[in-house]
Amino acid sequence: MKRASATASVLLLILALMGFVLAGGVSAQPKTELTVALSSFSTEVLDPPLGGHLVKYYLSMIFDYLVGTTPDGQPSRDGGLATRWENSPDYKRWTFYLRKNVKFHNGDEVTSEDVKFSLQRNIGKRSTTGYAGPLRTLIQDIETPAPDRVVIVTKEPTLIIPTYLSRSLSTEGMVTPKKYIEAVGDDVFARKPIGSGPYKFVEQVTGSHIKLAAVDNHWRIGTPKYKTMTFRLVPEEATRIALLRRGEVDVADVSRERVKELEKEGFPLHYRREEAILTMWWVLGPDGRTGPTKDKRVREALNLALDRAEIAQSIFGGKAEPAAIPLGLSWSFKEVGFKQTPDMLYPYDPARAKKLLADAGVGSGMSLDVYAYQLPGLPEGKTMAEAVAGYWEKIGIKTKLIPVDYPAFRKAWFDRSVPGAVGYFNIANRDWIGAYALLEKQAYTPSKPSDTVNDPEIDGMLAQVMRQTDKDKINTLMRGVYARLRSEHLGVPVVYLHSPYATSKTLGNWNPGSVMYDLFFDVLASGK
Repeated sequence: MKRASATASVLLLILALMGFVLAGGVSAQPKTELTVALSSFSTEVLDPPLGGHLVKYYLSMIFDYLVGTTPDGQPSRDGGLATRWENSPDYKRWTFYLRKNVKFHNGDEVTSEDVKFSLQRNIGKRSTTGYAGPLRTLIQDIETPAPDRVVIVTKEPTLIIPTYLSRSLSTEGMVTPKKYIEAVGDDVFARKPIGSGPYKFVEQVTGSHIKLAAVDNHWRIGTPKYKTMTFRLVPEEATRIALLRRGEVDVADVSRERVKELEKEGFPLHYRREEAILTMWWVLGPDGRTGPTKDKRVREALNLALDRAEIAQSIFGGKAEPAAIPLGLSWSFKEVGFKQTPDMLYPYDPARAKKLLADAGVGSGMSLDVYAYQLPGLPEGKTMAEAVAGYWEKIGIKTKLIPVDYPAFRKAWFDRSVPGAVGYFNIANRDWIGAYALLEKQAYTPSKPSDTVNDPEIDGMLAQVMRQTDKDKINTLMRGVYARLRSEHLGVPVVYLHSPYATSKTLGNWNPGSVMYDLFFDVLASGK
């Protein structure tokens, strides 16, 4: 009896082992590749000064920043090449002390000369980064007194230097190899980039994917969980979800209306912890405004024509809230002490919108080109643009919907080649500095000013903000900026929203953070 029992136990053990193998024992092994499916890359340029803030998903893996940033968007002495920094009493000299023994992917050591070279390149005349203009205007000199020390000298006192060179904003703070770029040239570097980040470039197939490979024992992540990281461009949401269900991708941005469906299937949903604001802007002409939008009544009419509650519910699946202030984010409001009151929300009032258009003398003769495109974290972009165009049609505005990819619109916006057209972006700036940067007249275009709005009063307040070192005075000025944006109807705020990302059921804990166009995949890949 005992012998029979023992034999049965052995057979059961063998069957169990066979079942493990047949049922996918291989899958029990740690996953070594992370695959991310995104609705849009926005741009596929791999050279930091040419890509701007919209490509940080993969650029922040390839390159290190001078100043690190926590997922909450706070400048960090732990996540960047600078282990610490200090400022002079007059706030015009900023000294950064560099992490030692950091190497580029070709083996060259990172020095202060690389930092100086990178910053000059990132804010130079060919740069299209988000905030090259303000930095170029502000920086007087860059000194390298030692290989591990760099000093940035500004023309005016300012507090913005650490944040502007951190991961929380654009790509100006990314450090690239001086010797390599000088040897191969800009064109080769753009095709075969080398950085000092935790992942190195492997290949790029335009319109398809970007593949990276982990650097062993990198100071940011230690021993990596994922040997490779692949970003796939998958514009169709149905395809992204199908790939997720089949286990072919690990992370996918999804629309808010599909969230409940995926949650019911057991897929974890991760959200940026702070909301972004979706704001529409009309492209300014050479004169700073274009046509009918010069008239305050027209700008108010465009806002009153939108039923934001319906947009939030029908397009964003209830995962959004009506917005009132362009560039106004809850945490920036809190920081500067600005209170958004219920009366600031635009009511849905098409009758009053029509009257305002008539009073302005445009009536039904006004026309607008509305550009429609997707953005990372905003797969609903085209649908939202269609809805907004439809609302404007109801008050007599003739609209033309123009489907494009975002790089095409961005170029047209910078060049001011389509004055009067309407575009949009989802903004997740951490604090007042982000709002300031997007409104500053020198932002974005390297060759000429290309402001988001053109208002002398706002320009005056922003000029003071840039050179102000008293936080209370900065807060007072920014409260004035927010109030002016609303009172003059400068822009069309649509909704506050949270960006959802669905992941595989085995991915584990992940905090996508609150930094614009960055999801902190290095933290996810960290073996620390």
